[in-house]
Amino acid sequence: MRTRLPNYREAVILGILINGEKYGREIRNEYERRTGEGMPLGSLYTTLHRMEKKGFVESRMGESVPQRRGNRRKYFEITAAGVTGVNGREVWHTSFFGGAANARP
Repeated sequence: MRTRLPNYREAVILGILINGEKYGREIRNEYERRTGEGMPLGSLYTTLHRMEKKGFVESRMGESVPQRRGNRRKYFEITAAGVTGVNGREVWHTSFFGGAANARP
């Protein structure tokens, strides 16, 4: 079976999640900091949903808290398939381009 490789945006998000779960706004802010590119939250959630279907991430709903008027956050974490995918992208990119995996092809 062939391992799916994440695209550039997915690889950056997986790199953000490698150190633990985060909710949408945290992911978006770190993505923008790392890439210098803006990302609307709607685009982020579309990407995260697609990544969840591919098996790269899993999500869970957080607890309801009064500070958020009862609203719950959705948290995302990387899966084993996500780690395999991002590692595979790094190996592919290095062998193909001979450079850093975080550079866009």
